[in-house]
Order: sequence, then structure tokens, then C-alpha cells
Amino acid sequence: MDTVLLRSFYKVASVGSFSEAARLLNASQSTVSGHIAKLEDYLQTQLFRRTTRSCQLTTAGDVLLTHVTTLLQVIDRIEEEFCPARMGGTIKLGLPDEYHLFSRLAPVLQTFMAMRPNVTIKVTSGLSHEHSRALADGFLDAALLREPLKDGQAADLCPSQLVWIGLPGFDLDSIEVLPLAHISGHCLYFREAFTALDQAGVPWRSVYDCNTLEGIRTAVRSGLAIAAIPEEDCPDDLLKLQHPRLPRLPIVHGQFKTAHREPPVIVHQLLTTLRDALQAEELQAASA
Repeated sequence: MDTVLLRSFYKVASVGSFSEAARLLNASQSTVSGHIAKLEDYLQTQLFRRTTRSCQLTTAGDVLLTHVTTLLQVIDRIEEEFCPARMGGTIKLGLPDEYHLFSRLAPVLQTFMAMRPNVTIKVTSGLSHEHSRALADGFLDAALLREPLKDGQAADLCPSQLVWIGLPGFDLDSIEVLPLAHISGHCLYFREAFTALDQAGVPWRSVYDCNTLEGIRTAVRSGLAIAAIPEEDCPDDLLKLQHPRLPRLPIVHGQFKTAHREPPVIVHQLLTTLRDALQAEELQAASA
């Protein structure tokens, strides 16, 4: 039995749509429909009840899905263990827009792809809020999501202290309403900054927002505003601000999330590789 047909069946059954399955498989809808037709002909049974808007598994389709799920997992594990170079596909990975993370993860991604030349990794940088939505909608396979570290919680990956940055000598005493620069959209660091200011009773206003961290640092260096960013992304210690009006900011850490509870083996292997590399770095830094 052709496993290509089984993979098309599994994807259609998972998303409930031929067109969406075709998009995720990087194939045409007619190709996926042809795969299902061949499988139904081979098994001499109908697997889906089709409508103009969706498709549902038949009783036979439900039974087959149970077997196919187990079978594909076993096949993937065999290929990963014995011939990883043959494994292929595209992994869509979301990462925070943090330069220090890219510099740490880029060599790991390069090594991973070198060992698996048939694998393509598409990296999207951006906000955790947007990555979370993209995971839910199936536009990403996995993402490293940032969130604040709660009291008593052990950090997972890449803990970073948020710090205030601004030009040395920025007049925090006489400026009544603090001007803030931040990433456009639902930025976690901006949210933590204005929440801390609100709780401290310090008035503020947004004066500059853009789509990149470098844009924020440029606004700060120009003296236009202050901002909150991860400490590792502030290469100039002179820009770090400490002042009685500025409340302490939280530590943020990262967690890998996947679009599916049981991601494909190749996605699981990539996340394991990235996690091991990050934890090894952190352990080495802690013992230095």
C-alpha cells in the first residue's frame, strides 16, 4: 500500500478539508482528491462523506484513521532512526524577534538541515501573540512563545530579564508623561512595561511603534522615547536605565508549542534538538 495515499488520507481526516490538506501538503487539491480516490478504490469502501464545504469520515474512515495514525508514526520513527537523511518536508517555525536568540539557534538549524538535506525550515520572526494564532490556524508547525515568569515558577527556556532602556541622562524627573517606544501589535514586552507603570501610578504614552526590535533601539538612541526589551538585546550597558520612577520588570522565558498535540516526528526531532542546544548553553553559562 502506497504510504503517500495514506498520508493524504491522514491530512484530510485531520483538517476536515481537501483544500486545506492540499495546502498543508504543498500539493494541488486535484492531487489529494486523486490520492483519496485511489485509496477508496484499493480498499473498496468510501472513506469520506463530501459536501460543498467540508468532508466527514465514514465509519470505515474512522477505523482506517486509527490504523493509519499508528502506522505513520511507526514509519516516521523507523526513518528517523535508520535513515534521517531521507526524511523530508517543510517545517514552519516561529521565533521571537530577538537577535540574541537567532545567533544562538541559527547554527543549530544549519546543522539539523545538513543532516537532513530533504528538510526545509521556514523561520518566521515576530510576536508570540501572532505565532500563537498562526499555530491554531495551521500556518506554523511549531513556535517558541514568550511569556512572563510567574512567582515560584521554574524557567523553561531562554529566561531573559526585561530592562528599561533610554539615552544616558534621559530626563525622567521632569518629564511628567513618559514616552514609550514598542513593537506594533500585541507585544508582550510593551504590555509588561505599561502594566508595571500603571501599577506604579506612572503616566505614560505611546509615541513610537514599529515592526522590528532594531527600530525600537533606533528610537531610543535618538532620545525620542524609552522602551522595555530583553537584557540580552541591549548591547550597550549605558542605555540601561535605573530610576525610582521606573518599576522593576519581570523575567520572561520561552516554551515550545506545536500546532498539534502529536506533531510529525521530524518536527518533534527539531524541537528536541533546539531544546537540547539551548539547555546545554544555559547549563554551561551557569557553571562558568
